[in-house]
Amino acid sequence: MYLREIDDPITIQYIILFTLAKANRRVTHSQLTCLTLDRCNINFTNFQIALDNLVGIGYIDRLPGDLDKNMPVYSLTDKGVEANALWQKSIPVYVRDQIEEHITPFFEEENLKKSVKAKLSHLGDREFCAELALFDVNSALLEMTAYGGDRKTTAKMVRNFKKNHEKIYNEIMKLLLEEE
Repeated sequence: MYLREIDDPITIQYIILFTLAKANRRVTHSQLTCLTLDRCNINFTNFQIALDNLVGIGYIDRLPGDLDKNMPVYSLTDKGVEANALWQKSIPVYVRDQIEEHITPFFEEENLKKSVKAKLSHLGDREFCAELALFDVNSALLEMTAYGGDRKTTAKMVRNFKKNHEKIYNEIMKLLLEEE
């Protein structure tokens, strides 16, 4: 992380444009905050003012969130892409490098969190089941509900699925595709 505080409003705007350009996708406010503030020492208020200014001048689109309407989603406009191309060299290279190195692992971790779903569901009087799913981008690779009986057993099933989802998926596929 770059330790010296970045307080120049123009540089902060360049950093936000650069971050969105490198992400090359729509990002939530939370994601943009993490991507930018985790690697640069920028005051949150200054960050928010710069972001609002970029939206106001049409370099960034602010859209309502898909799942949570309170969490806006941001993307570069054509004007923002052009502005980034012109001004990205104004950002110190050590700041640009920090952001670039952080983006790929950040989204890989985000995708992994979204790709494995496992939760414990209450069925009735002291009976539980595990709702388990594995996704590739937006497509379900595997979705299943497994009866676990008591809470302790079902919780163990949920933990093991989260920890060993690849092995479980491969074993299920091996069994399903086995020659008759």
